[in-house]
Amino acid sequence: MNGNLTLALVGLGIVFMVQVLITLVVSLVRRIDRGWQDREERQASAALDKQQNLDTVTVVLIAAAVATIVGGRHRIRSVRRLLSVDSPSSPWSSQGRATLQGSHVLVRRPQPPQ
Repeated sequence: MNGNLTLALVGLGIVFMVQVLITLVVSLVRRIDRGWQDREERQASAALDKQQNLDTVTVVLIAAAVATIVGGRHRIRSVRRLLSVDSPSSPWSSQGRATLQGSHVLVRRPQPPQ
């Protein structure tokens, strides 16, 4: 009888220890996730506060070029310079870049009848 009580108490203690361990792991994961969400919110607010360095004419020209190539509705998410202003551009790298970009085939979506 005494051995059964001891076994039951040890089993109960093990169950509670595992539950405490699971609670600690869940709280740790929640804390890590909250930290990631806070970092994403800071990055999003910093991106909104970032000053636009393209003038309006350039943005309109890029949008027109994309509309000509893609056709139809499109969304430009970001624009970035491939080469820095200070880096020298060689004809070899320009030609290689043009070849790579020209190798992508864009599939035009059929336009809905108007």
